[in-house]
Amino acid sequence: MKPTLPVHLNFAQKAKSGFEIQGIWPINQFKRLGELLLTNQGDIEAELQFGRAGPVPYIEGHITAELDLKCQRCMQSVKYPIDTHFKIGMVQNDAQLEKLEDQYEPYLLEEENNHLPDMLEDELLLALPLVALHDFDCSDYLLKQAAGRDEKVEESEADKKDNPFAVLKDLL
Repeated sequence: MKPTLPVHLNFAQKAKSGFEIQGIWPINQFKRLGELLLTNQGDIEAELQFGRAGPVPYIEGHITAELDLKCQRCMQSVKYPIDTHFKIGMVQNDAQLEKLEDQYEPYLLEEENNHLPDMLEDELLLALPLVALHDFDCSDYLLKQAAGRDEKVEESEADKKDNPFAVLKDLL
């Protein structure tokens, strides 16, 4: 079993030493992500490598998880696998941000000790789909609606045949 990740790390210091860490973090500890989930059971797994590319400290990471989202078609549970890779370049001001290479996402270092779960939660939120849906047509409502449309088409064709006002059409 993998160890639980620490809450606070000095990202800049870990980048200087080339620190690597692997571990898990409980999904129920992510407040913003938890608001989007049906259930917040389970853990995420993360692998993080801290380093420097010249003057730029960075974090290269990989997160895997299976999240329980709400299908926006049928409002039932849909399991959504997360498997995301990221590269974060750490900056302390706007001047460093402008010099940051395009391969890095910017991450503003505001304090000496950084909250690791917040950074992981940000990456998880970026990995979520805009609209969670099952891979198949899951909605009874949509099926009923489609069946209702077929019935209406059949009724309208029958109405055309038996319409008592059809004679008036010829008078115009």
